[in-house]
Parts: sequence; structure tokens; C-alpha cells
Amino acid sequence: MKKILIVTSKGLKQSSLLDIKKQYYKSAKIIFCNDTLNEIEKKIIDCNAIINCPRNLFSKNLLKVSSDSMEWVHIGGAGCEEYLFPEFVKSKITLTNGKIIQGPEVSDHAIALLLSISRNLNYVIRNKILEMPRPIELRKKTVLVAGMGGIGNLIAEKLSSFGMEIIGMDQKLIPLNSFVDEFIYSKNIGEVVNRADVIISALPYTESNHHFFSTRIFNKMKKNIIFINVSRGKVVDTKALIKFVKKNKFYGIGLDVTDPEPLPQNHILRKNIKIIITPHIAGPSDYNRERTLTVLKTNLENFILNLPLINVVDKKVGY
Repeated sequence: MKKILIVTSKGLKQSSLLDIKKQYYKSAKIIFCNDTLNEIEKKIIDCNAIINCPRNLFSKNLLKVSSDSMEWVHIGGAGCEEYLFPEFVKSKITLTNGKIIQGPEVSDHAIALLLSISRNLNYVIRNKILEMPRPIELRKKTVLVAGMGGIGNLIAEKLSSFGMEIIGMDQKLIPLNSFVDEFIYSKNIGEVVNRADVIISALPYTESNHHFFSTRIFNKMKKNIIFINVSRGKVVDTKALIKFVKKNKFYGIGLDVTDPEPLPQNHILRKNIKIIITPHIAGPSDYNRERTLTVLKTNLENFILNLPLINVVDKKVGY
């Protein structure tokens, strides 16, 4: 009988999974615990799976406590870089996460940041109307969407309806669809970056994407570009970004993620009227927990029934 530990939290309550526990009580022992290290260490012994372990508590020591029985780890969010320490990456334990399902709300947030900048709402909110430049329209502008996963695809789809030319960028080939006008591999960004009026980062954070947006890339961007980041703060070299902010490179910048995070209140990026910063809030919505629970229930049933899991992370690649 498989033993599965589910760590409950404000977003994942025990009551939402009692139906599966009741349905499969003959095939699996599903146990619950609070999201504290002491509780998890007590309950994880001999477990075959752990679900919803907080990223700050997941460690090689915790894996040792579970002995050699662990087969599967599931996390609700899409970002998983904190989980990928060497011992876990090298192990045969399967990792699944919440990638793809955060596309609707995070793409909405990216476009909210873009429209706030293009329509100068950053000036209006700060009562600086007399200082604002002439607003711009998105029609016939070119946007480079960096990272064409679940979030990037929906950003591209939505901005296509604005009449924008879409350049999709990814490390791997993406499905051929009607709303991406041009596709490039990440390694070739230098060939097209100077054509973009807008760049939106939906890149996962991996070792290869660390400081992907660097001095070299910022230098090749055209004057008065709009730059949006809704992925991970560390895909941007903050020092390089500041350097080009001082050079007046950007029409505007929208950041839901930063490095460091959060930025100090007196940070230079917070003082610039061209920059809108939101505190890593793109992920929540009125439906995101429902989608998260659906993925979790699907994988719980698949694990118990020895069926393939969905949303499997390539631990070596990082997403």
C-alpha cells in the first residue's frame, strides 16, 4: 500500500481531498500534516510521496528522513528552483508542479502592466500628468515573448488580438499556432531583440537563464522599449537594468518579480516614475486554486493507480 503525505496549508485544506482518501483507502494510506518542519519530519518516514511541502522546508535532510521510500514530490506552484538541490536532481524521485495552469492570471497581469505603461497610468496615479509623454498604442507594434510555456503562450495569444506582431522565443520548439508570427530559439535572441517594441519575460528560472537579460541584451534593445518581467527576478541582471534605466533606455518597465525580492523601499528602481513594481502577485486569482487542486487530484489518482503523472518536471533542465 502506498503511503502519501499531504502538507495542508491555507491554500490546500484537508477537506478538499477527503473524497480521494475515501475512494482509494484500500490502495493508499493518505495522511495529512501541518506545514511545519517538525510535523513533516514526524510524518514523512516511509512515505512514497509528499505533496505541497513548503519550498523553505524541502531539503536533503528531509529526504534522508523519508529513507529510500520516496518516489514522487508534487508542488502546487510553477517555479521549482529552490527544490532542485543536487541530491534531489540526481535521485530517481519524480517531481511534478503547477506549470501551465498559471497562464490565465499571469498573462493578465503582464498585459495589465503593459497597458498601464503604454497608457501612462504610472504618471496619472502619481499625479504627474503634466510630465507624461504621449501615450502609445499597441497596434502594429512588435512584442517579443520570452518563454512560450503556459504563461507565454497566453500572453502571445492575447496580445495578438491587440494587433501586435508576435515573436515567440523558447529553448525548444513550440506548437505551430496562428497567433505567433515568428519563432526563434533563445540562443538567437540577439538577432531579433532590436526589432521589439515590447519584451515580456515569461522565462522559467534555470541555471542557463540566470541573468538572461544582461548588459549585452539590454544594449541591443531599441530606444524607448517597454520591458515586462512576470517570471523570476533572477532572469534579469538588476545592475545591468539599472545602468540602462539611467541611460533613459526604456519607455517604461513593469516588474512583478525582482532580484532581490522584495526590493528595499529606497531602491533606485522604486523611485523612477517609468517603472511599475508589483509585489509578486501575478499568480493568485479567483480560479487558480481550483486549477491547482484539479492537477493535484489527477496526479494523486494516477500515482495510486500506477498511471503516468502529468506536469512532470525535467529536474536537470529545471522546468
